[in-house]
Amino acid sequence: MRHAAKVDWWIGLSMTAGIVAPSVGAVTSSTPWGYVTSGFVALLILGFCYPQWYETSADALVIRAGLTTRRIPYSAITAVRPSSSRRSSFAMSLDRVEIVYGAKRMLIAPKNQEAFFSDVAARAPQLYTQGQNVSFVSID
Repeated sequence: MRHAAKVDWWIGLSMTAGIVAPSVGAVTSSTPWGYVTSGFVALLILGFCYPQWYETSADALVIRAGLTTRRIPYSAITAVRPSSSRRSSFAMSLDRVEIVYGAKRMLIAPKNQEAFFSDVAARAPQLYTQGQNVSFVSID
């Protein structure tokens, strides 16, 4: 199942401003370097952020952010929990989900967290629900 990414309005606005401002500057100054810079900034922002989605395939969680795609096998996942961490990530919302696998952590922002948690829980038998909070932690 594919899950859409959540985008906070102010992050979306900041990204748009980050693309528009250099473009306006390039047009205003009419310098070749201005056009190159604005094109580079647009490619950088869009290349790392768009498109963004999360898919639960048969054997792994697939995370797509721009030009990068990560596959995290369900067997490697030790925790999936809500997070409001401000740590840097490709997630374009502060309403995040932390995926812990091996010694690594990744922050993502699915639009519908409850559906995402249910989907991952159905595919990763080593995880269990903890209390009333919709989070999953390894039994190990």
